[in-house]
Amino acid sequence: MLQIFPMKVDPRWHGPPPSQLSLALQQALAKELMRAKQGQIQQGGLAFRLLQAIAALLTSAHAGPIVLSMHHSHALSCPLMRQLHLYQRLVSQDVAFSSLFLKVILEMLIWLDNPTVEAGPLKTLLKSFAGQNSSQQRHNDVRTGFLQLSEALAYRRDIEGPLRAVIAMLKAGDRCNAEAELIGKVLQGLMEVRSPFLEELLSLLMTVGTQNGTAGPVAMVISLLLQESEEQAVKMEVDSNNSSEVTKSGLSSGLLVDWLEHLDPEVTSVCPDLQQKLLFALNRARGTPAYRPYLLALLTHQSNWLDPSSALDFLWACSHIPRIWQGRDQKIPQKKTEKFVLRLSSEELISLVDLILAESELNTRDSPQDDKSSLNQASCSLIQSRLPLLHSYCSGELENIKKVSEYLINCTKKYEESAMNKRCQNLLLQIYLHFPEVIQHVTLPEGTFSSGGAADGSSCKLDVLVHRLVILLADIGDSKSVEGRVSDANLACRKLAVSHPVLLLRHLPMIASLLHGRIHLNFQEFRQQNHMTFFGNVLAILELLQPLVFHSEHQRALQGCLLSFMKVLRNFQRTRSPLVFITKFLQFTQKYITRDASSAIPYLQKHSDILQVLCAENPDLVQLKSLLAGLTLPVRRSSSEVDPEEGEDDVSTGSLPLVNISASVSLSAADMTMYLKKMSRGGAVEDVLEVLTEVDEKSRRSPEIIQYFINDLQRLMTSSEDLCRNLAFSLALRCIQNNPCLATDFLPTFMYCMGSGNFDVVQTALRNLPEYVLLCQEHADILLHKAFLVGIYGQIDTSSMIAESMKVLHMESTT
Repeated sequence: MLQIFPMKVDPRWHGPPPSQLSLALQQALAKELMRAKQGQIQQGGLAFRLLQAIAALLTSAHAGPIVLSMHHSHALSCPLMRQLHLYQRLVSQDVAFSSLFLKVILEMLIWLDNPTVEAGPLKTLLKSFAGQNSSQQRHNDVRTGFLQLSEALAYRRDIEGPLRAVIAMLKAGDRCNAEAELIGKVLQGLMEVRSPFLEELLSLLMTVGTQNGTAGPVAMVISLLLQESEEQAVKMEVDSNNSSEVTKSGLSSGLLVDWLEHLDPEVTSVCPDLQQKLLFALNRARGTPAYRPYLLALLTHQSNWLDPSSALDFLWACSHIPRIWQGRDQKIPQKKTEKFVLRLSSEELISLVDLILAESELNTRDSPQDDKSSLNQASCSLIQSRLPLLHSYCSGELENIKKVSEYLINCTKKYEESAMNKRCQNLLLQIYLHFPEVIQHVTLPEGTFSSGGAADGSSCKLDVLVHRLVILLADIGDSKSVEGRVSDANLACRKLAVSHPVLLLRHLPMIASLLHGRIHLNFQEFRQQNHMTFFGNVLAILELLQPLVFHSEHQRALQGCLLSFMKVLRNFQRTRSPLVFITKFLQFTQKYITRDASSAIPYLQKHSDILQVLCAENPDLVQLKSLLAGLTLPVRRSSSEVDPEEGEDDVSTGSLPLVNISASVSLSAADMTMYLKKMSRGGAVEDVLEVLTEVDEKSRRSPEIIQYFINDLQRLMTSSEDLCRNLAFSLALRCIQNNPCLATDFLPTFMYCMGSGNFDVVQTALRNLPEYVLLCQEHADILLHKAFLVGIYGQIDTSSMIAESMKVLHMESTT
């Protein structure tokens, strides 16, 4: 070998040339190969002794020079190495020869892999042999292949041969028995050296892992991404001049992210802990990995949102996370008009409602079933918390609110007498609190306002307005401006009590507090400061709030109001008591007892001493004596409290028997017949005026009697006689004030009067326009538009009346 591949050429050496020695050696090896092919294998033959000689030289101090000599004399070394390789393939069962041959190849490659050594045919040939022989030496063991590949990467050796061997075994279907840590280490090394075989090896590994149905491939990909991010973060910390907000990921991150999407489209379902760390963990770098926004997009678009809470939270995030709307206006203008970017269709809004109901149902199902009231309250609170979300996706459009409400109404009919029925009614109630105008377009079920949730801490669109009206109602005084302001507030509250009683009942505790704050005044202060007006207005409003005011959630506030009434009446002793107020109070108390005797009677019995004092001061009040007589009788339980074992007769007997307190009608049947006859069409003007005057006087105490003359009043409102017309308008407005539900009955007549050809009739209608607009607010736009047209085409100045109507509607006259 030293003669064929001399380390130094000595001119004094006169031996045969190296080519002749090499040719003789090749011929001898060829003969041995022929015998090996014929099965005549000789132990310790020429091939084995030649291989031992090369191995001995490689372990000596002359290993480097001899390898370089073989590298330069590749025309001689390559044929010899090919013959040794052919012999090794023929005696593959000879483990000693194969191991020694592989050892020789690898040690020679160590010297040839030096950067100072140029590539040559010998190096290429040895790499090919190394790949083939390493596969044979591992005996189809993939783990051993990864170990050798890891070793080659660690010592910067040539990796192409071992890598090709591993790929060949995986393609052949060999079992991948390497540990995940070892595979990850090898892949990380291949990523660092930017091996062109990385994608092929990764594809094979992912395919094998997917077929096995394990989470190993996903965990491995995530670990590689995390490791790459951490290494990149360290590099960014070193580079202090880098001010980029996004970390530039390595070249392999895109490949890994693509495989992660293929293996786990939902991004967080296979290895939640690792995947959440990948998505949300803070890096030591100043920015975030470049692939993270893409993974977050996959999370939002490809995750399976089976949980209603998750789906609703995702919808909330779509509207509130600033980065999602990056690129939109950053500076909010002073007069901001909210833009609803995510516009849901009607079907999608219905699905959103179903999610809200399903979340409430699941929350109730997962909670303990012991305390039913607590569960209902929790369900109500959960529904309330989702109302802003529903509000935002309805885009404030009444048509969307109407469709959602109609769907919920159908659900209440579908789920009768069930928990879902209560949830639908609760959601309907919350929608009504946010959009009170919906009641003009749909008819809410009867149980909606009694489903609970109206008087608690939920928000309401009109809370500020109602609070202001109540404050104005309580702000009494002696001046005419204050009286007008209180009168307007009273009309608005009465209209609200009829149109939206639930909205006013939310403020019943505040009304009770305002009443309680005046009962400490003595009689003189109370009368001088005109507080009785406020008490009378509140009592009249409570009458309009029946029967909702008697529901259990309003009991405490209602009883607070009644106590203030009784204490004020007690303060009037030894003076002339307000009989009209006492009568109305007793009538209201009787209705309270009839509606809820189990709550009303114990409360009245508790304060019967006040009623006794009041009866002593007013001995002529038969209604009060009847009430006190009934309070002394034993109290029967209500039907809901009767034991099932008791007879049905006890249930049907009702509550405490009391003498009925009926409203005092100041007109007898004979008077009514006479009045109607005189007011009939064709009657004398004097007779009509006489009847109108008497009805006007009697209706001051009992305004309910005007309802019997509505048809005649509507006819007289168009009369050409000034006195009759003015009295008819006055009585009509008084009737509407007493019962605002009748406001729409007078709308055709009022519109006709404003369009009348009689100038005096038009003027009378315009004078009463502000008060009527306040009582008929649901049709205010029609009335004001008619007044505007009258001013244009009738050449009448209606601007002052329209302005006054607008001021009354907005309560601007109180500022």
